[in-house]
Amino acid sequence: MRRDWLVRDSKTNSILTRATSTWVMMNRKTRKLSKIPDAVKGEIQPYFTERNIFMAEDTRKLHKLEDDTSPYICSDLTPRWSDLDVNQHVNNVKYIGWILESLPISVLEDNELYNITLEYRRECGPTHVLQSLTSPQAGEVIAGSPAPFSQRNVPSDTLHFVHLLRLQDDRSEILRARSEWRPKAKNNIHDLA
Repeated sequence: MRRDWLVRDSKTNSILTRATSTWVMMNRKTRKLSKIPDAVKGEIQPYFTERNIFMAEDTRKLHKLEDDTSPYICSDLTPRWSDLDVNQHVNNVKYIGWILESLPISVLEDNELYNITLEYRRECGPTHVLQSLTSPQAGEVIAGSPAPFSQRNVPSDTLHFVHLLRLQDDRSEILRARSEWRPKAKNNIHDLA
């Protein structure tokens, strides 16, 4: 199941950001992904509308990182009570925060997040301790990918990173990710003084 979002400026109606996600169903007993039963599909179908997809799916493979391929590693990341949903799982927004923890501070100071792809691998609960691994993606060629991931839509000075969140003790994967960063727009507020 796919869900798309548009966030617009309430005054100008201009699009501020777009997002898309693919949703799956999990069997509560086996904790594994399962096919959505027809009865459930029928029940939720009225809430979905047929629309044109406004973001092409990023089909590039997310490669696993290891210690020797990750120059940036942040350890001892733990969920707080406020990070958990009603099922005692870490909320998906927290994963993005943990990814940011392992990025070089210069990337965060000088750039803004342009695009992110997250691929969840397993659940993360309240007692887990994680590591965040990040590596620059040198020489990535995006040409030939569907829009908006084609080279013509990505500035030449965009930075690409691959990420991995894993359990610290047994190194089980929690999430793989890819992020793209572009230089921040010049802030002219200092010119006013």
